[in-house]
Amino acid sequence: MNHSPPGWNAWNPPPPGPAPYPGPPHRAEPPVAGFGRRLGARLIDYTLLTMFAFMFFIVTVLVNPASLQGGEPQDGFYDAWAYLILFGWGVLLFFYDWLFHIAGGRTLGKMMVRVRVVRADGSRLGQGQTVGRALLFGLPQCLLCVGHVFTLLDCLWCLGDEGRRTLHDRAAGTIVVRD
Repeated sequence: MNHSPPGWNAWNPPPPGPAPYPGPPHRAEPPVAGFGRRLGARLIDYTLLTMFAFMFFIVTVLVNPASLQGGEPQDGFYDAWAYLILFGWGVLLFFYDWLFHIAGGRTLGKMMVRVRVVRADGSRLGQGQTVGRALLFGLPQCLLCVGHVFTLLDCLWCLGDEGRRTLHDRAAGTIVVRD
């Protein structure tokens, strides 16, 4: 007695069954950037911004003859530059971060270490996110000592965070990923 379905035998294999359901498409998540890459990118950015600020200072002194009176700087010349350096650094960082992140999700330092900033869902950054992220990172540095301590704690936050996100990343809903 043959218990096989009709048409089956030792020489004819059974017909294929229905294809298994593949499930939802799997989207590979880019790997999150670690603290070392992020620190390297910031050091590169700070170096470039310092060089830019220094060149701006030199060009301003050379181009503006009113800054020199008889070969000597006028009253308040050094004070003005000191205030600009002490309190203007945060504003410079704000504009640098905002403009580069809205243009392509990365600063020059991030380009060099091959990381970028994206939304938490992996999509491109929006204007509000870039402004908020840059505000929270850059502008506190306009406050002497307190602002720099806040920024240090903000950046070190990612060491204890499961998703390697800083406070300014959490506030803006962004992550930094490797390319």
